[in-house]
Amino acid sequence: MAYYNSIICRYNEIATKGNNRSMFENMLIRNMKRMTKEHVSGLNFVKMRGRIFIHKNEFDCFTDEEQTYLKERLKDCFGLDSFSFCIEGERTIEAVLDHIRNAVKPLFKQLECLGRPIRFRTRARRSDKTFPLRSKEIEIETATMIEKMIGDNKVQVDLMNPDISIGVEIREKNSTIFLETIKARGGLPVGSNSPLLGMLSGGIDSPVACAMAMKRGCRLDFLTFHSYPYTPLESVMKVWRIAKIINKFQPHGVLYACNLSEIQKLIRDNCDPKFRTVLYRRMMMRIASKLCRKKHLYGIVTGEAIGQVASQTIVNMSVIDRTVPDLIVRPLCGMDKLETIARAENIGTFDISIEPMADSCTVFAPPSPVIHAKLHFVEFEESKIPNMEEAIQKAFDEIKMVTDDGLTDIPTYDITE
Repeated sequence: MAYYNSIICRYNEIATKGNNRSMFENMLIRNMKRMTKEHVSGLNFVKMRGRIFIHKNEFDCFTDEEQTYLKERLKDCFGLDSFSFCIEGERTIEAVLDHIRNAVKPLFKQLECLGRPIRFRTRARRSDKTFPLRSKEIEIETATMIEKMIGDNKVQVDLMNPDISIGVEIREKNSTIFLETIKARGGLPVGSNSPLLGMLSGGIDSPVACAMAMKRGCRLDFLTFHSYPYTPLESVMKVWRIAKIINKFQPHGVLYACNLSEIQKLIRDNCDPKFRTVLYRRMMMRIASKLCRKKHLYGIVTGEAIGQVASQTIVNMSVIDRTVPDLIVRPLCGMDKLETIARAENIGTFDISIEPMADSCTVFAPPSPVIHAKLHFVEFEESKIPNMEEAIQKAFDEIKMVTDDGLTDIPTYDITE
């Protein structure tokens, strides 16, 4: 395993960016450096047409431990479509065959225990058309060499269901040999689009929505709401554990926590109970909008899906949207719950999300919330709230930052006018 001296990285959507491609490539390289520098130092990133190569200094081979670590980190790099650990060498057929021989011989030895011919295939790609052999001819040369090396009665070419698949790429300056293509997350590099604020709860949906916004190139900070003492502060730390998981996809995003309980009591004591859920959401949006302006964030990401709960009907979401001027991004809008659960399992947040814990939305929740709230009725209910703007500003001013140590005051340099 330790004979690989390079990693060939492939992107998909970035290739469509025309004159802006270089900016996206550089952003992708920056993110890959950030995600890998902790355990593997001295990596060199080289752009070649349509590819990015990663080398160690002096073209040393990656150790088994480095390969395991890099595989796990690069899989989570948005913008990267797939990658392969490979042997990079000279662009001659002799070098190609020699590298294949060294790479596959131990594998064929391991598979002798199958008790049948070992199935294999070769896939060649010749991006440099000046190379004397065409792609099909390279595949034939490779297969012939393997049959001679192993014995034609011990191996069998199988294009559909091989035990070993050998990839060959011939480029302008090098050749690469690889045996595995590892799928990454695709999309665009984080940081290539404007930053957003993710409304993050301890549930299943909002972490998935935040990850999907990151996939479109947006870096996120996060805002969560709690209702202490009506909800435990452990609920905030649950959200923090979720934030740490999805932060693996981006440069560290800050999690802010806002206590909504005083505003909720004002709504409970002064407004028609059936409007509480919509009024809660409108207050949350107002506070989120203030944070966006302070942090220079360009929109708000939520985990809402059409029709999932009472506050997420088309009419109610429209009424909630009209509270603030900010763009509201709802990546899950057309997804059903099973699709969202599958994505939550894929990004690693599902097990934490299903841990039972009270949240703000359930505090003083009405037995029959309105599902088609008319804007003028909602605004009338809000007019009953005494000193509403002052209450919103007070909740905003008391926002805390969440760390491993719990809720802490926000440093003065973190939120500035």
